[in-house]
Amino acid sequence: MRTHIAITLAGAALGLIQGCAASDQDAADTSGASTPVTAAGSSGDAVSGGGTGPDTTGGPGTATATGITGDTDDTSATSGLDTSSDGGPTVYFDIGTTPDAPSVDPRCEQNLDIVFVMDVSTTMAQFLGIMSEEMLAVDAAVTELALLGEPHYGLAVFVDDHLLVNAGAPYQDALALQADFDTWATFAASNSQVGGGNSNSTWTENSLDALHAAATEFEWRPAATTTRIIVHTTDDTFWDGPTFANGVNIVHGYAETVDALQDASVRVYSFADDIGGSCNCDDVTPGWSSDYMGMPAIPVATDGGVFAIAGVLQGNVSLVDALDAAVGESFCEPYEPVG
Repeated sequence: MRTHIAITLAGAALGLIQGCAASDQDAADTSGASTPVTAAGSSGDAVSGGGTGPDTTGGPGTATATGITGDTDDTSATSGLDTSSDGGPTVYFDIGTTPDAPSVDPRCEQNLDIVFVMDVSTTMAQFLGIMSEEMLAVDAAVTELALLGEPHYGLAVFVDDHLLVNAGAPYQDALALQADFDTWATFAASNSQVGGGNSNSTWTENSLDALHAAATEFEWRPAATTTRIIVHTTDDTFWDGPTFANGVNIVHGYAETVDALQDASVRVYSFADDIGGSCNCDDVTPGWSSDYMGMPAIPVATDGGVFAIAGVLQGNVSLVDALDAAVGESFCEPYEPVG
């Protein structure tokens, strides 16, 4: 078990205790330097942990939040972390035993739009299957909020290419989304590009074009009356466009993608890894849980958060609890991007 990083965000924070998602599928291609990040204006410190190689034993993912009590029996999960904050002690808890999400002012009513931006390369088949299994429970949890209307869900998928599914229109309901999760979980085993053609022969994937498409092309309801969330998943690093990679034009760069997400008032919650590549020894945190080229990680820049994908795959992290906490800390809260 290895504590990689804790990122304190304004209002709430999500920490990582991450293992590795191993695969011999892809060839490594990583860029950027890994540096702990703390959101501007937030309290507490970003703390990096030790370890020189991948932890294959797994362990519980963790989340952090200010003023929330929870299970803190596992002291190894919080060893060395700064538990002080301007508003009192920060309590770290295992995400598998996440307490109730922060309460929402009952006078607040908004719409809720969630777009899932999914890596559908071979290593992601298991995660997509878990997402499918738990989608209806996620839907049941979010509909308990004081919503103006039914929650809207969207889906974008990517390998080196990408696709905004359903032409950017929301799904009719959670059952329709669940069916597409099943479809793409099956597709992932093909080791193919989303649009067909050449196979996926590189480890690096195209998160940025998929995130940009979700931010700019999905049929979001008005930002003034809608909490907008992207749930992003990958166990890889990303192509930084514009460039041509593995037979695909990568159009958008990191800064441009962050600008598009911020302009659309979209929060990004990423399920990401810390170690990957073909050797299962490369740092794949830049952009997700650490700085990328001197710029804040996307979840920090967009007032979102990050979870350990390895914990979900190993059954130590409840996907429902994680997404419920993400929605709970975002719903009816002011959008406060960083950078």
